[in-house]
Amino acid sequence: MLIAILALFGAYGGMRNMKKRTTVRVISFLSAAVVIAGVFAWTGGKKARSLELYARANTQRAFEELVTSVSEMSTALEKSVYITDPALEGAMCTQIFGRALTAQSAIGVLPYSSQELEQAASFVAKVGDYACTLSRTVGVNGGYSDEELENLKSLSETASVMALNLQDMQARLQAGELTMEEVYTAASAVTGDEEEQAPLAGTAFQTIEEEFPELPSLIYDGPFSEALTTAEPAYLVDMEPIDEAAAQKAAAKFMDVETGTVSVTGEIGGNVPCWVCSMNLNNGSYSVYVTKQGGQIYSALCSRAAGEEKYSVDVGLSMARSLLDSWGFEDMEESYHIVENGVLLVNYEYAQDGVLCYPDLIKVGVALDNGTLMRYDAQGYISAHTERTLPDVAVTQEEVQENLAVALAVTGHNLAVIPSDGGEERLCHEFICETETGEHYILYVNAVTGAEEKILILLEDESGTLTI
Repeated sequence: MLIAILALFGAYGGMRNMKKRTTVRVISFLSAAVVIAGVFAWTGGKKARSLELYARANTQRAFEELVTSVSEMSTALEKSVYITDPALEGAMCTQIFGRALTAQSAIGVLPYSSQELEQAASFVAKVGDYACTLSRTVGVNGGYSDEELENLKSLSETASVMALNLQDMQARLQAGELTMEEVYTAASAVTGDEEEQAPLAGTAFQTIEEEFPELPSLIYDGPFSEALTTAEPAYLVDMEPIDEAAAQKAAAKFMDVETGTVSVTGEIGGNVPCWVCSMNLNNGSYSVYVTKQGGQIYSALCSRAAGEEKYSVDVGLSMARSLLDSWGFEDMEESYHIVENGVLLVNYEYAQDGVLCYPDLIKVGVALDNGTLMRYDAQGYISAHTERTLPDVAVTQEEVQENLAVALAVTGHNLAVIPSDGGEERLCHEFICETETGEHYILYVNAVTGAEEKILILLEDESGTLTI
């Protein structure tokens, strides 16, 4: 009997141990399942967030592309009104067509209903189609007809308003008054709440639809500032290569410091290989690039941020000229300047026998808080500078001026060498002109063939002069 009871308790204990092991296994399996589900949920959520961030980034890129392309389209339309040469008219119309295509592509990416962007998309498409048609006919017809010119003026005015509204929208995005979240969701209306709130994207685009908007962004610090580089920099031809020690001495002489304060910290390759020199000066660190061939200063940049402006622009121009003279550059003419973040950036072009050679460009930036060098860029000068054999002027200033647009009044004239889109150089008459509304343009007419080569718009304010 005792043995039977012991056996029964043993069986019961075994069953309890078996149930315990089963319970532990079930709990383990459930825990694992919960963990796995959590991992899947976390992974799925992370993937969803990544897709959401990608969509927003894609939307922002499309919007910025729309702003830029409409801006460039508006600028090209404005220029086209004052061109009289059929060849340049055709080229400008082709440019307008290309910018319109880019704008249409950007509009197609933006997540808005067709109603919100219907008029804007329709307008851009019409501009592109009209420009494409004109690009094929102006050469045959010998230029714009009076009706075509009036149409271009009307399109230019509308595109300008469209651009300004887009620029305002972009500014509000940057200021935080309009967020990319609102742009992405593209709400079609605001609530009736009278409290101040950030405007929603749908409403912002509806405003654009009502006023037909735009923005200009091809502004740079002077005509032809992005000088075309050549296969072999013209200024360095026949110059000997230098070593690190010579580069160190060249950088020290340029910055007017002791050689021992300069260190050679690296080198760069590319079209113009350089030694990279570094030094600490004027409460900032400088990087000076010295060409390996010839030991010429290619560029210099200071890391310091300029403080409160203490010097006027006129004083800054005098300081920049003094620096240029101290480096031994002669026959350099000042063209344009601009003040940005307390730094006065001045463009200088080489003048050969009174002819401005725009490819031979040097930029000098000085701080208006203490007058020290902040930036130096001789890429254009090193790439292009040489003593040129200039062609004879076959078409006189008077002959060209007779054929300029009637709406342009000539206020200044120079002979100038400019780079063509293909990298060639053209001797041109440079006409500084003013419109009836006080706007200023620069028109370049080939002094050999009489063909209009380029047209630029001057933007002048208290900070300096820019061109588009």
